[in-house]
Amino acid sequence: MEAFAEQARTFCRWATGEDGAPMTIPAAVRSVSSLYAAALELPPPFTKGMSGEVADVEPTEGSLALVIARASKLPVQIYWEIFDPITDAPEEPVAGSLVDDLGDIYRDVARGLVLFESGEHAEALWQWGFNFRIHWGGHATGALRAMHAYLTKEAPDGLSQDA
Repeated sequence: MEAFAEQARTFCRWATGEDGAPMTIPAAVRSVSSLYAAALELPPPFTKGMSGEVADVEPTEGSLALVIARASKLPVQIYWEIFDPITDAPEEPVAGSLVDDLGDIYRDVARGLVLFESGEHAEALWQWGFNFRIHWGGHATGALRAMHAYLTKEAPDGLSQDA
């Protein structure tokens, strides 16, 4: 769990700009994919005695606004996706938003980080693991697919560069 907490700190510092790194599509791909990979290593979040409700904690005041402001400057904003790609009945595509994706990932991860930093490790695990499965994991995969498509179309020779 400590490994995920460290990745969560890294993601949150990047998302808010606290680390000084730019918010570019390649940087976003690296940051979101690293966070997603770390979440796959979390132990099961369901622990006997857990409340099972979203904790009444929020990231620091104004930090979500910073994430949204930074993400709104990305060169791609809206993309199309199907929410359930393994359904038997085809669905109509819906619009996705990188600003919404990065903001929601940040909010869910930062909430767990607030709990973790205050010593409530079991509650942090529940927040991170449960919300990964039902909320921010979907935002992450949708954003990654959209950003990958953008990079292959707009920068096929410079996928790893932040230019």
